[in-house]
Amino acid sequence: MKRNNKLLGGEAPSKGDRWFLTYSDMITLLLALFIVLYSMSSVNEKKAVQMADQLHAALNNSPKTSQTSGSGSGKGTGTGTGTGTGTGTGASVDALDEIYNDLEKFVSQNHLEDQIGLENTDSYVQIHLKDLIMFQPNSATMLPTSQPVLKEIEQAIGKVYDKVDHITISGHTADVVVNSTKSDQISWQLSTNRAVTVLNSLIGYGLQEDKLSIQGYAHFDPIASNETEEGRAKNRRVEITVYKYPSKDSANGR
Repeated sequence: MKRNNKLLGGEAPSKGDRWFLTYSDMITLLLALFIVLYSMSSVNEKKAVQMADQLHAALNNSPKTSQTSGSGSGKGTGTGTGTGTGTGTGASVDALDEIYNDLEKFVSQNHLEDQIGLENTDSYVQIHLKDLIMFQPNSATMLPTSQPVLKEIEQAIGKVYDKVDHITISGHTADVVVNSTKSDQISWQLSTNRAVTVLNSLIGYGLQEDKLSIQGYAHFDPIASNETEEGRAKNRRVEITVYKYPSKDSANGR
């Protein structure tokens, strides 16, 4: 019986043609090797796309895919990552810093550096109000110039009220003998009354009351010498101190 040399789809290759199949396989593998070596010499997005296309063509015996499609996908991913990183960063401003920044801007715009002092620390921000902008001499009656200042302070504190722990208003006087027998009592009364006046004004502008307290120091907490008029002017002041919540470490004594 004769052997049927016909196969489905055509004739079987003769023995003389088998070398060609082996040769073509070897060429394909060498091509793939050269592509890998080429891509390793300088790795970048363009060569990575070329390597993928050429490997696909060599191993699957099909035309290369469009490089435009591959490059478009890569660029799209890169842009998305860059945008996400750029917009996703940024830390929120600390409550004390926010109060300080708002009031510093107000002081600078209104040229009040000689009347209002600001101090910012890790645990509190303090506002120094000199009596010449706040009160009539030797009185707890407020001057009209004090109203816009206190309104601005109330707004700055009110914005972050839920993020602070406590607000203290303290009154201070200079060491001046007004009455030889009652000078100290007058000083205590005046410093306390001025603190109460500022407190009532802030509440009137809308500040909540549950975190507020007042202190009267009379002339016993000076920041300058009482021997000169300049020093006494510095000592006549009201200070508003805003404390933030302590951290867990400081609360535990660590």
